[in-house]
Amino acid sequence: MAAITHKEFVSKYKSGEIGLTINPNKAGDFVLCKFANKYNKPAHLFWTWTGVILTFPLSIVLIFISWPYAILSFIVGGFIISGARKSACQFVAENMVQDEKFWFYVLLHNGAVAKDKEGNIYTPNIEDLNV
Repeated sequence: MAAITHKEFVSKYKSGEIGLTINPNKAGDFVLCKFANKYNKPAHLFWTWTGVILTFPLSIVLIFISWPYAILSFIVGGFIISGARKSACQFVAENMVQDEKFWFYVLLHNGAVAKDKEGNIYTPNIEDLNV
């Protein structure tokens, strides 16, 4: 593991020297955290809840009305939830480049891994954090 500052991370990430792997199961939580960009939160909440409602409650109700619509609702809801997770990962990656506090928060809570092509993992340099 190598310590890196946010400025070094941004330059290496933009040049392609470092790749970023974001945990899709935690990305939504990071989008909603206090350090994240506030403009991404409403979209994430809307699409996540739309997917959840289509997948579970609406599907259960539609079973009693028309089972083909229930199956369709379940499938569409699953696609929406999957898309919301991918979108959350993109939001996290963009915010990590833009905001040092958010970058530190995500890496500190194991929401992402920054690696180079040789497999070296980069962690934040705590001494250089300007919080």
